[in-house]
Amino acid sequence: MLNPTIPAAAMLMLLAAPGAATAPALPAATAVSPDLGQHITIHVPRMTVTTTTIIATTTTTARSTPAFREKKADNCLKMKKIIGFWVMTNDSIDLLLDDGTRLRAQLGSDCPSLGFYAGFYVKPTQDGKICAKRDVLRSRSGKACAVGGFSKLVPVK
Repeated sequence: MLNPTIPAAAMLMLLAAPGAATAPALPAATAVSPDLGQHITIHVPRMTVTTTTIIATTTTTARSTPAFREKKADNCLKMKKIIGFWVMTNDSIDLLLDDGTRLRAQLGSDCPSLGFYAGFYVKPTQDGKICAKRDVLRSRSGKACAVGGFSKLVPVK
């Protein structure tokens, strides 16, 4: 994989080369005002590399995601209780709470959960809660999705 700093450094050298050749030598007594007419910004995105290696042997069994069934839950949830989340289905986000319980936040059909893989934002409210049919989740890309309801996820025995 190509290191992103190499093209950026090459571009900077190409931009600096023509200016260096045309700069006249100035006498020591001459007053010079800086040229503020040009400004170039090069954005190099941060790259994260993650590698996961899975080794399966005949003595180990693959663990699958445990099955859950949905039960009725309250319409509101305290924001400070959320410690993590998963995107498991196309129209919902599973929330992990600080007491170990899981809740599923249902999103509208016009709002696929795929955009929430990188995280989401919630605007703080005076009561400190996220409520169904009142609040929205915003993906990091800016899409706003209304919370349609919550359901508690209980492991199937």
